[in-house]
Amino acid sequence: MKYIFTLFLIATSSLSFCQKKLVPDQQISVAIGTSKHGTGDMAGIVFNTSYSKKFKKNLSWIVGIGGSIHDGQHPLYYTFNGNEVDGSIRYTTAGLQLNAYLGYDLLKAGNHQFQLRLGPLLRYQSSSNTEGFGIYYPAPGSGLPFPVVEFNHRTPQRTYTAGGSAQAGYNYTISKMNLSIGLDAGLQTDTNGDTITQLSLSVGKRF
Repeated sequence: MKYIFTLFLIATSSLSFCQKKLVPDQQISVAIGTSKHGTGDMAGIVFNTSYSKKFKKNLSWIVGIGGSIHDGQHPLYYTFNGNEVDGSIRYTTAGLQLNAYLGYDLLKAGNHQFQLRLGPLLRYQSSSNTEGFGIYYPAPGSGLPFPVVEFNHRTPQRTYTAGGSAQAGYNYTISKMNLSIGLDAGLQTDTNGDTITQLSLSVGKRF
């Protein structure tokens, strides 16, 4: 009986150790994915590096640094000397930001984790997009062989903003290597009125 009890204690301790080792409390991860910038509905990419640490049973804090690049164009084609010319107006909006989240484990079972996150952000953004422009095609007798574009900028090219972000994320941990793979979906907005949605794949290391 004593021998069986000893084996039970060893097995229980081993199982407890494996469970702790299976999903450690800290993680560093990188993520990249597709995104849409609400200002002009520009498509682009997002990327992020984050560190997370659990401080209660279902609660974690997360900090990260990342960015986004979005672009688009207003088509403009005309004929010059018998050739079609692409004079489209191209623009890019890119930003870097710091994020902080409070994460809540809505579901955590074995190697699976589904987490909701909410927190503030600080963002620097540079944009070549314009709020208004006019295209004037050559009038008869003007002598101009191409259209003329007039720009009207009403906001700064560079902005520094604060805002908030919400995310839902799923992670699966490969226990032998403590590597995690995941899928994150998020929405953020800021004081510049920019709304950015994202869907990212992540890879992380738990320790």
